[in-house]
Amino acid sequence: MLARHERRLIARYLWPGAGGRLVLLVAGIGCSGVMIGVAALVLVIAVMNGAQTKLAESVAPVDGHLSVTLPAGARLTEAQVAAAIAKIPSVVRAEPIREITAGLSIDGRITPVTLQGRDPGTLYRLVPAMRSALAHSPDPTNAVAIGQNAAMQLGLFPSDRIAIGRVRVGPDNGVSLDLTPARVAAFYADDDKGSDQVTLFAPLDSLPILKDDSVVTRRVAVVLTGADREAAVTADIRRRLDSGYPITSWQQANRALLAALVTEKIGMTIAVGLVTLVALFNILSSMTMLARAKRREIAILRTMGVSAGSIIRIFATVGSIIALIGAGIGLTLAAALLTQRMAIVAGLRHLSPARRAEWDVFLSLPIGISGGELAVIAFSVMAGAIAASLYPAWRAGRISPAIVLRAD
Repeated sequence: MLARHERRLIARYLWPGAGGRLVLLVAGIGCSGVMIGVAALVLVIAVMNGAQTKLAESVAPVDGHLSVTLPAGARLTEAQVAAAIAKIPSVVRAEPIREITAGLSIDGRITPVTLQGRDPGTLYRLVPAMRSALAHSPDPTNAVAIGQNAAMQLGLFPSDRIAIGRVRVGPDNGVSLDLTPARVAAFYADDDKGSDQVTLFAPLDSLPILKDDSVVTRRVAVVLTGADREAAVTADIRRRLDSGYPITSWQQANRALLAALVTEKIGMTIAVGLVTLVALFNILSSMTMLARAKRREIAILRTMGVSAGSIIRIFATVGSIIALIGAGIGLTLAAALLTQRMAIVAGLRHLSPARRAEWDVFLSLPIGISGGELAVIAFSVMAGAIAASLYPAWRAGRISPAIVLRAD
């Protein structure tokens, strides 16, 4: 605890008066730098968290938080596995999927695609236009849906004829190409998909290629109430099924993209953290200047019985309070920017209408930051402020009253 005289001196040194205007200016610059650095750190971490959450929200509805693969010769069907998993608490739904990586043939051009067979309920949810397309199709068994962006890149239009093929190697090492005719029946929005892989959707077991168990991957996509339930649900699935059913989480399936996001988050945090580091050097400078400006006063205080430790505590506290004020204002500024981002983005749209799509992506991010991350930022800033104040405080505590007063 600080003594009464220490608190009075701290209040005096925080506002050094007319003779300390330069010290006050440097301290103000340091406080402003801490404010900007803390606000930028909070915004960067919140946006990067939003990007990761957006990826989870994009992947989970399509491929699930967890994917349970059925091994070759499994005694259970996809429907039976899905029914068993659906009974587990925290499971929103479990959907059987038949999947194969094949080649999409368009006018002699081959493009690698992933073909997924889905049950009608899931298919209509992912591709709303598919219900009407199948209802009015003369042959619904060969209808597939493709993403709008993928169709634009491949030059596909509704009702276009395509072929889905795979390479077969015969017993005599002969290679043949099996083609399954299909038709583009509907498009779905693929703007927010977490992968550049072209994915085709079709009714479960509709195409002949999806009925070949020797080449099709059979799995169950499991959607949970939240990504934080993955570990518990995975353990429950392993208790209900034997170890021969591999379980893959969405994080494992997208580890390359997640690693890129984490790397970008670390890089941005380091870059913005350097702004705060520079501001802490300004605090060090202001405290050094304050100690030099108050040499005579410190010497008089020492002759009156104030200890060197008391002087050190005073100056360390002054530097910490400057950083604390900057950090508090920075957190308030970041909170204001995050809560008012709709109004801010609306203004930016008006100023830069050509970048409207980028602002829409920013608004779609579920931006957020945890209390633990805020605590780490606050602790790091305060630890840096104390470290920056220790040397000037130590120098102030070592001022010799006899030498200073004799020189004056």
